[in-house]
Amino acid sequence: MDNKQPPQYDIKDLNSLLPISGTVINVCGGDEGISETLKSMLYKKLLWTDEEYCPIGVPQRLLPSPLLSDENGLEIWRTIVKLPTYYQMSAEIELLEERGNELSRLVPPNAIMMDLGCGDVRKIKPLLDELESLNKDVWYFALDLSRESLERGMRMLLSLKYKHVRCYGLWGTFDDGLTWLNNQPFENSRFFMSLGSIFGNDHFSDAVNQLSTWRRQAFRSETDAMLLTMDATHDVVTLWESYHDLPGHFEQFIRNGYRHSNRVLGHEWYRDEDWEFRGVVQDEPLMHRFVIQSNKPIDCPPLRLHLPTGTEIDCYEAFKYSPDMMRREFAESGFAEIECWKAPRAQIYQYLLVSTRAQEL
Repeated sequence: MDNKQPPQYDIKDLNSLLPISGTVINVCGGDEGISETLKSMLYKKLLWTDEEYCPIGVPQRLLPSPLLSDENGLEIWRTIVKLPTYYQMSAEIELLEERGNELSRLVPPNAIMMDLGCGDVRKIKPLLDELESLNKDVWYFALDLSRESLERGMRMLLSLKYKHVRCYGLWGTFDDGLTWLNNQPFENSRFFMSLGSIFGNDHFSDAVNQLSTWRRQAFRSETDAMLLTMDATHDVVTLWESYHDLPGHFEQFIRNGYRHSNRVLGHEWYRDEDWEFRGVVQDEPLMHRFVIQSNKPIDCPPLRLHLPTGTEIDCYEAFKYSPDMMRREFAESGFAEIECWKAPRAQIYQYLLVSTRAQEL
């Protein structure tokens, strides 16, 4: 992490290029742009007719995860993360509280920090607090599809009255956020954060491809880095209980995502009563997913959708890759691991990564 620094804008110059701290920047084209993005995802992964979606060589119908995060879904999610059986967010916060000081010293000064799919910014607060305590100037950009969530997060961060950490929201997809960043004139070091098991959480080859693509398109300097979290829990009971709470909040969360797809598509192809709901745990690799199965034929002519009884649609695939498997992902996607930290009371790991292929930068 001591490589030559790229040309960088200082505080005064960079502040002159950006709006005031706390601003949510529209990088997606607004509600219409978000709707078109979600619709495109649905046609590719769920509604396909001719070109099958086959991530592992067999046809699969899958509800894209961004459909889960409308305003109602986010409200349910805020309940889920407070459940005693849902360990992932609390463990990640605990990890950042324990290791935040060490990590903050590895963030380059004047860095552009981009939190990919930030969700609840309470998760990143321990790291931002440590950066502020070091008087280290950084620019934090929270990237998310939900404008409401970003506005809520900015209000919370502004209340902390940071002097050295300047906070912004980026409203859009990962691609939208990266396009915006690549079009900016500043070349400050980039520090990407994939918290909550986002990058790396896929079938192995797809996870490698996603990481490799991001490295090629997002990394511009030898000082650029990514902090990546992955859940490596292998206790099946713990895993099952974290997704199957007795009040049924997770089922509400998933079904709400399907109802959201009705609104995005403009047609009611999904009705709760037509679909049975269950969870599935599979081995090699260990992964939990939710499945809905139709109990009758599903027909929606405007969408060219005709599904027989018994059709299954997957959602919310959560892979539980061990550190060894993650290191295979990193090696094959062109990343080197600089540091690795484990949560005190859970199998939650954070990896600090840099590119191994400087000649491509």
